[in-house]
Amino acid sequence: MHRTDTMNTCRAENHPRLNPFTGCDGPFHAHADLRPDKRPIENIHLLIAMLGCAALGSLNHALGQSPSRQRGPESLFGLEGVVDVHLELTRPQWEKIQPAVELDGLSIGKAFGLMALDAATGGNFRSEKSSRPGLAGYLGIDHQYGRATVTIDGQTVRDVGLRYKGNGTFLVAYDSRKFSFKIDFNEFQDDVEFRGLTKINLHNNITDPSLLREALSYQLFREAGIHCSRVGFAKVRLTVVGTTEEKSLGLYTLVEQVDKRFLKDRYGSAQGLLLKPSTFGVFRYFGADWAKYEAAYVPKTTASAEQQHRVIEFAKLLHQSDDQTFRAQLESYLDVDQFLRFLVVNVLLSNLDSFLGATQNYYIYLEPQTNRFQFFPWDLDLSFGTFGRDKSSRQQLADLSIDYPGSTKHTLIMRVLAIARHKQTYHTYLAHYLDSLFAEQKLGRHTAQLAAFVENLRVPAEDHPESATDEEPSQTTPRRLKQFVQQRHQSVQRQLAGESRGQILAGDRSGPASMSALLYTSTLLVSTCGLIYLVVWQLDKRKKRRAVERPAGT
Repeated sequence: MHRTDTMNTCRAENHPRLNPFTGCDGPFHAHADLRPDKRPIENIHLLIAMLGCAALGSLNHALGQSPSRQRGPESLFGLEGVVDVHLELTRPQWEKIQPAVELDGLSIGKAFGLMALDAATGGNFRSEKSSRPGLAGYLGIDHQYGRATVTIDGQTVRDVGLRYKGNGTFLVAYDSRKFSFKIDFNEFQDDVEFRGLTKINLHNNITDPSLLREALSYQLFREAGIHCSRVGFAKVRLTVVGTTEEKSLGLYTLVEQVDKRFLKDRYGSAQGLLLKPSTFGVFRYFGADWAKYEAAYVPKTTASAEQQHRVIEFAKLLHQSDDQTFRAQLESYLDVDQFLRFLVVNVLLSNLDSFLGATQNYYIYLEPQTNRFQFFPWDLDLSFGTFGRDKSSRQQLADLSIDYPGSTKHTLIMRVLAIARHKQTYHTYLAHYLDSLFAEQKLGRHTAQLAAFVENLRVPAEDHPESATDEEPSQTTPRRLKQFVQQRHQSVQRQLAGESRGQILAGDRSGPASMSALLYTSTLLVSTCGLIYLVVWQLDKRKKRRAVERPAGT
């Protein structure tokens, strides 16, 4: 089944004033300039555009991405259709991409201990066991490329690089073997593109059976004027020659790679410095040795001497300057308005497996025209307050503090919001977005439309999804987007009115931290703790199932 492209070619990501509800130029102002000296823009155009999105065919317009009739990258993204993807490998190449380690509770525990040690001793979120950063690296997992033939939307490309991807999602999928994939068209050949792309990501959504959170979260960032990846859906089949013939792997989310092509598309050039940090802290200062920044900040483009100096100087300003100096120089280094909008969306989503967690899953871009830093989101499957599996932790995330969202130890957030005018702008954006891009009725409608669409795309072999739209949550489907949005609205409104401070995960200075808070943030292991819990939970399920399936007397 090939996707049918019926939308126009405009895209909201390409221009900060494009209307994400129509994809074209228009008077949309969800990310209007709301600094104290500017008048907020009325939302009548937003309301009119929302009312025009009742049909599923208009859903892409509502989500800020409109696929083109042309066979460019736009043809792969959009939420009104599904792309067929067929992956084909020989047996040796298939074996090459398989993980070389076996996981059990002991190895997971050891990995956690090593991460805790690195966090406590000022290390990076990266093990010496692996060349890759993140959780999987502590287990010695280093994803290897195999040579594959891929057919996407009816178009075949041979000698393509294919590997598994992910850290926590890879480990959680270890039992089911429904891993995420990265396709690299340049791994074995130079200058090969597929519809203008050099890489494509296929996300398994193993921690989001609804398959909704990533698509909806990227929508919110786009509406706030934050450059981010486009998404689509893909039905994936696998052939291992002589062993497996077109086995259905199920429904995946197809996610655009953040790379030089992405930068050229959004900015017109890729001359800036792109970073994807993986370390325990944001903009950490390591002195004058750039090699230490390379290990922690993980550059995705080559840093010039001037760009290296810029990173080091801002890190030094953040961590070593006094308040007066920081206040005077901040806006020359950081695109503060873009940062505040990026922060607001993360906070509304209680998106702890991200920048708020201060470890990974975000990009930093040194934009060359202004020479200031901007932020992009990444890996949003645990957004909408779903980082905790137990009821108490989910309630805490729905009531997450707006002024201390990354704990009291998140230096960048704390120092920026300590400046009165920036905090006022931040609160103004929060109030504005509650009534626009995060409005309950609007999100409820989009969630219901997308949930119905996704359900029709699932293959019979896939587990039945958790319901994202049920009125009453049950023990078997604990995570509900609708309930979270309602609770988050109430919490943020109370905090803006001064009636509550919300949940400060690391505890404030006037009282002890809760056990749940300590679990998430006491050692800045916000993102890893929850994922380790999911991995151990999955391994325990596998052990119990095998015990049930074992024949009597064995």
